[in-house]
Amino acid sequence: MKGKYNIEELFTYRLHVLKKQTDRSMSDAFEAALSLSLTEARLLLSVGAFGALSVSDLGRVSNLDRSQASRATDVLERKGLLAKTSNEADARGVLVALTAQGRSTYRRAASISKSANDAILAALSEHEREVLAVALAKLVANGNEDE
Repeated sequence: MKGKYNIEELFTYRLHVLKKQTDRSMSDAFEAALSLSLTEARLLLSVGAFGALSVSDLGRVSNLDRSQASRATDVLERKGLLAKTSNEADARGVLVALTAQGRSTYRRAASISKSANDAILAALSEHEREVLAVALAKLVANGNEDE
């Protein structure tokens, strides 16, 4: 093998770099506008998008482990953005839902998220955005087949 292995050409390396960049910008935006961490904002957005969920389901749809989801849910409950109620389907569990204040904050977080995503994708042409959306959907679907 001649020369160095160029890790920077790997899809997974580039994806990781992009994730770090986008996480940093999203985190800064949520913190500045809403005083929420990125994890808290993701949970709030997930509950707003999917409705009342168990903590386990919330972790799954937010791509967080159950303990991360549980800790962030507790913080959001203390901030008055989420409320826990007993789960009729599982007497041992609870459902997490938005409060009135949470719904208002959710709308602001969704707007921030959309604006930030638009800014990230502004580097691409409309055609490139469409191709990327299709390619990402295929990769995600393929990854879900393995689970």
